[in-house]
Amino acid sequence: MRRAELRIDLSALRHNAEIARRAAGERKILAAVKADGYGHGMSTVAQALRESVDGLMVATLGEGEVLRQAGVTQRIIVLQGVMGQAEARRAAQRFLEPVFHHVSQIDAVGTVGFGLPLTIWIKLDSGMHRVGFTPSEFHDAYTRLSRLRGVRPNPAVLTHFARADEPDRHPTERQIQVFNTSLDTLDSFAGETSLCNSAGLLAFPEAGGDWVRPGIMLYGGNPFVTGTAADHGLRPVMTLTTRLIAIRHVAHGEAVGYGGRFVAPEAMPVGVAAIGYGDGYPRHAPDGTPILVNGQRAAVIGRVSMDLVTIDLRGITAQVGDEIECWGTQLPIDEVAASSGTISYELMCQMSGRVHRMVTD
Repeated sequence: MRRAELRIDLSALRHNAEIARRAAGERKILAAVKADGYGHGMSTVAQALRESVDGLMVATLGEGEVLRQAGVTQRIIVLQGVMGQAEARRAAQRFLEPVFHHVSQIDAVGTVGFGLPLTIWIKLDSGMHRVGFTPSEFHDAYTRLSRLRGVRPNPAVLTHFARADEPDRHPTERQIQVFNTSLDTLDSFAGETSLCNSAGLLAFPEAGGDWVRPGIMLYGGNPFVTGTAADHGLRPVMTLTTRLIAIRHVAHGEAVGYGGRFVAPEAMPVGVAAIGYGDGYPRHAPDGTPILVNGQRAAVIGRVSMDLVTIDLRGITAQVGDEIECWGTQLPIDEVAASSGTISYELMCQMSGRVHRMVTD
């Protein structure tokens, strides 16, 4: 019996990258490929985007090393940076560009040098309050890092928007102001800058910077809390499908699945699809979560189990073997995520290794 399949459409990926390119204008693009390319396959995404973007962004040193081993030659930014001399040397040897965001990193790296010149970025906390040097710390941190032996001159500076995805523009406008004011404290700053994630890129062209850092929009997810990805011309890259493996006829009053969460309000047909949380489908999906049966809109009922989901087939023409789309080209992943109380990022990133993958150009 055929199991769940994840279809990765690289033409959609490149289409979305072109939308990012148009929005970026003269700015260069760092594509976020961390977390295995948001579940799409980091090396696959990197190779597909090599003509579409100017560099890549990962979370860890190990992710950057995997890309280098795969033959990727573009600039690669490592968001979590390095935590000592050994990691700094590894970054320098592989031409990876670590982000420094805490004084402990400066102390750990020291002043010994790294064998090869190291290109670094410094993160300014302009309002996210997660990692990064505060505006009061920024000048001293930038000065210390600029003086490190082996660091290339004019370190770059980046920040991250906390609320660019929301309709209220004021929090992001304040972050832009904090960023610019902090740079003004430096004497003759000549480094590169980066401010915008996907939402910032589309909604705040005035933010400027030399680099933008699109992530979710490249994969066809909606970068905003309102509207849809299609509103911005974005196409889904990931389509998750499976097959209907059984149809049961359940009597009125009978419970379906673990815990008996769903009780049949009438005699009804119930479909069983070969997918579950062991594949990455959200276990917390409630009754009513949309799912497609041969293109017909149906609803998940009962608790999602490790390998199976159950589907309300009332009013649906279906037979065993029919294709089920969990999300993708016909059913937006953002809609499934919203129904499940999460975001598309999580659904993308939690795809299981047992799901069969098919990549198309």
